[in-house]
Amino acid sequence: AQLRRIKKIVRHEHYNPSDKSNDIALLELSRPVDCNPYIQLACVADPALSLSELENCWVAGWGATVARAQNSSDVLQEAKVQLIDVQLCNSSGWYAGKIHTHNLCAGYPQGNIDTCQGDSGGPLMCQEKNNDYFWIVGVTSWG
Repeated sequence: AQLRRIKKIVRHEHYNPSDKSNDIALLELSRPVDCNPYIQLACVADPALSLSELENCWVAGWGATVARAQNSSDVLQEAKVQLIDVQLCNSSGWYAGKIHTHNLCAGYPQGNIDTCQGDSGGPLMCQEKNNDYFWIVGVTSWG
C-alpha cells in the first residue's frame, strides 16, 4: 500500500447536488504514486471515442456487497457490466428521466450485478474492441 495526502481537491464547477449532475472531482496528491504490478496509471478515454468501439466493461470499488449494508468491503470488488442505452435507463420502469444525456448507464437490465453504496468515485473501465487496453470511460456516481 502507498499512502498519500490530498494536496488539493478540484470539484467540477457545475456540480449540482440536487440532481447529481457533474458529480466528479480531481484530487491532487502530495506526491506521485509509484507504479508497480498492483498500482497502475489509468488511461482516460478520448471524448471522440465512440461507445460502439467498446466491449468488456468493468466496475470496481470497495463498497457494500449487499444493499443497505452498514459496512464496506475489505476486498476490492469488481464486476463485468454492460453499457445500457440511456433511453432505456430513463424509461418509466427504470430511472424515469433522472439520467443526464452526458452520463452513461451500466449494469444489467435484470439487475443483481452493479455497484453499491460506497462505490462512488470508482471507475467504469471498458476494453476497446480489437485492442488489449482498457479506457476509463466513466465514474460511479449513484443509482
